[in-house]
Amino acid sequence: MYAGHFGVGLAIKARKPDAPTAALLAGAVLLDLLFGVLVMAGIERVHMTPGISPGFSLDSIDVSHSLLMAIVWSVLFALVFRRRDWGVRLALGGAVFSHFVLDFLMHSPDLALWPGSPIHLGLGIWRRWPQGGWFLELGFVAACLAYYFRRSRVERTFGRRAGWVCAVVIVLHVLNSPWLSPVK
Repeated sequence: MYAGHFGVGLAIKARKPDAPTAALLAGAVLLDLLFGVLVMAGIERVHMTPGISPGFSLDSIDVSHSLLMAIVWSVLFALVFRRRDWGVRLALGGAVFSHFVLDFLMHSPDLALWPGSPIHLGLGIWRRWPQGGWFLELGFVAACLAYYFRRSRVERTFGRRAGWVCAVVIVLHVLNSPWLSPVK
C-alpha cells in the first residue's frame, strides 16, 4: 500500500497546509523505512513467497509495525517537530499512525499488539483479494489525491505542482499492480 501511504500524507497536507510536506510523506512511510533498517540489522524478518500475493511474508515486524510501537513511533516523530504548533505535530504523528491503520486493512494477521505479543492483527486484503485489493487501494488513493488537488486549488498556499505529484503517486500505484509484479 505504498501509494496509499503517500495519498494519506497528501490528504493530511491538504487538511493542515502549514505541516511540512516532506515530513508528512516521510511520516506516512516511516514504519516501512524502519522495517527496512531493522531487517538489515537482523531484528525483523521477511521472506519471499513467489506465486503467493503479495509476494512476501512478513515473519517478524513487531518493532516497526506493532500497534504499541506505531504509537511510540508516532509520538517520537511528532516530538522531532516540537518547535511547531500542536496542530502540526498532531498531523505529523497522525501521518505515522495512519500507516498502521492502512496496513491493518491490507496485511495478513502479522501486526502484533506489542513486540512479542501472541495476538496479531490484519484483515489480509492483499492475500484474500489481490486484484480487488489493488482496485480498492486505487479508489482510496484517488480520493486522497482528489482531496489534496482540490484543496491546493482553493488554498493556493501549497501544491503548486499538485497535478504532477498526483500523477507520480498514481504511477507508483500502477507499477505496484498485481499484473506487473511476478506474483500470480
